Amino acid sequence: MTTITEPKQTPSAMVANMLAMAHQATKGNAAQTRGLVQNGLHPAAEAFARASNSATKFGRGNLEAATQSAQIYLSGMQDLRRQYLAAMTTLTQHAFGGAKGFANVKSLRDAMALQAQLTRALMEQALDEGGKLQRAALALTEQVHAPLAQRMTMAFEQTMHSRAD
Repeated sequence: MTTITEPKQTPSAMVANMLAMAHQATKGNAAQTRGLVQNGLHPAAEAFARASNSATKFGRGNLEAATQSAQIYLSGMQDLRRQYLAAMTTLTQHAFGGAKGFANVKSLRDAMALQAQLTRALMEQALDEGGKLQRAALALTEQVHAPLAQRMTMAFEQTMHSRAD
């Protein structure tokens, strides 16, 4: 039987072989890592883009609701101002009309009776006008908060939906 002996490698050849094997392994690992990064990050990047688009869309909706609420508020405040001025004009005219009645008073007793009647009428009218303004302000408050409440409800529903998934 003949035995074939392999030639012994020199130390520098062994080092060269080891470096070549290390280089080959590194190239393989780099390619494998590059493939994982490309394939693994692509779905994550898509998910991030979808989440970012969704957040942007939701933020735009919030801004639109805030804008709508501000427009309702400004318009409603103009209406309340008009109602207030109309009420004050009515009260002032009523007070001047009552004051003219003092010109025809013949006694202190008549003056006191007219003053009591005028005060009572003005108080009743002021309470009536105040109630109207209060109801209008409450209705305006509800209108102003409606778009914001809708957005809050939507945010709550989306949060509950995302937790369920």
